[in-house]
Amino acid sequence: MILEGVLRQGNPDPASSSLTTENPTESIEIKKAELLHVLAEQEKKQEEGISRDQLALKKRLLSWRTLVPLVVVIVALIIFLQLARIDPQKTWSAISNANPWLFLCAFGIYYLSIGLRALRWRLLLQNVGFTKANGVSLPGFWKTAEIIYISFFANALVPAKLGDLYRAYLLRQEIGVSTTRSFGTVLAERLLDLTVLLLLFIPALIISLHENLPEQLKISLEILLAVVIAGIAGLYILKRAREPIARLIPLRFREHYYHFHEGTLGSFRRVPTLSAFTVGVWLCEALRFFFVALSLKLIGGDLVHILAATIFIGLGEALLTIIPATGGGIGLVEGGMLAMIALFYHGPNAINLTAAAILLDRAISLFSVQILGFLVFLLAFGRKTVKRSFNDQKS
Repeated sequence: MILEGVLRQGNPDPASSSLTTENPTESIEIKKAELLHVLAEQEKKQEEGISRDQLALKKRLLSWRTLVPLVVVIVALIIFLQLARIDPQKTWSAISNANPWLFLCAFGIYYLSIGLRALRWRLLLQNVGFTKANGVSLPGFWKTAEIIYISFFANALVPAKLGDLYRAYLLRQEIGVSTTRSFGTVLAERLLDLTVLLLLFIPALIISLHENLPEQLKISLEILLAVVIAGIAGLYILKRAREPIARLIPLRFREHYYHFHEGTLGSFRRVPTLSAFTVGVWLCEALRFFFVALSLKLIGGDLVHILAATIFIGLGEALLTIIPATGGGIGLVEGGMLAMIALFYHGPNAINLTAAAILLDRAISLFSVQILGFLVFLLAFGRKTVKRSFNDQKS
C-alpha cells in the first residue's frame, strides 16, 4: 500500500538505471525491495530514537517534570501527616504487632499477579501474530515476567507510565519485533484492566458502603465510566476508520500506525481466556490488601463485609495509580487510601493503625518493586552486557 503510492509518485531517471529500459517488471520488483529496505531502516532508526530519548531512566528520573511534582506531593503529604497528628511510635507498634504470616500471604499473592500478567501478555502477543508459525519465538514465561517486572520498576520511579513503553522496547530488544505493535498489546491490556477493575470495584463499593456512598465517589465513578466508554468508542472508530485515519498520518509514520492498529485491535481475540487472567490479576491485587487488613485487624464485621471493603480499598488504590502525576502514584495513593480506610474504621488509634496499613501495603506494591526491581534490572542488563561482549569476542 505505502510502496505502491511511492512507486506511483516516483519518476525514475532512465539515465541512472538501465533496468527501466531493459525489463520494467524486474525494475519495479527491485524498486519495491529497495523501498522495503528504506522503510525498515527508517523504522529501525525511529525505534532506536525511542530507546535513547524516551526511555533513558536516569534522564527521566532527574528531570524537573519528575522531581517537581514529586517534591510538591511529598511536602503536601508531610504537612498533612503533621496536621493529622500521626504518632510514629504508635504506628510502628501497630506494624510490629501485625501477623507476619498474613503479611507474607499478602506479599506472595501480589507476586502471583505478576505471573498471571506474564501469561496474559504472552496470549496478547500471540493474538497479534507473534507466533512460531510467523517466525517469532516469544520469550519464555520467566523472561516475560522479568520484562513486566522491570516495566513496573520504571513506573514506580517516573510518572507518565513510561514503563508501559519500556516494556515494548525491551521485547524488541529481546526478539526483534516492532515496538509499536508490542505497545498496542500493552494498550489493549490497559483497557482490559480498566474494564475489569470497574466491574469488580463498583459491586464492592455498593456492598461495602450500601447507601452511604459519598458524593465525591459517585463523581469519580462517573468519570471512570466515561473514560472506559470513551476508550471503547475510540477502539470502534479506530477499527471502522482504519484507512481514513491512515491518510491523515504523514507517510513516514504510517507504518507505525498500522503496527499500532494491528497490535491494539488484533489483541482482542480469545477474550474469555484474557478476561479470566485479568480477573485473576485484580483479585490478587485486592486480596493483597485483604491480608494486610487482616494482619492488623483493621476492619471489623463479617467476612463478606471485610472482603467487600478491602476489595474496594485495594482496587481503589489501583485506580489511583492510573493518574500519571508521580512515579508509583506517591502521595496520591496514600492520600486516597487514607480517605477510603476512614470510611470503614473509626476505632481507637484509628489514624495510626491506618498509617500502619498504608505503609505495609505500599511496602509490597511500591517499595519492594523499587528495591527488587532495581536488582532484577541490574541482573537483566548485566547478562545482556556479558552476552554482547561474548558475541563481540567470537566475531
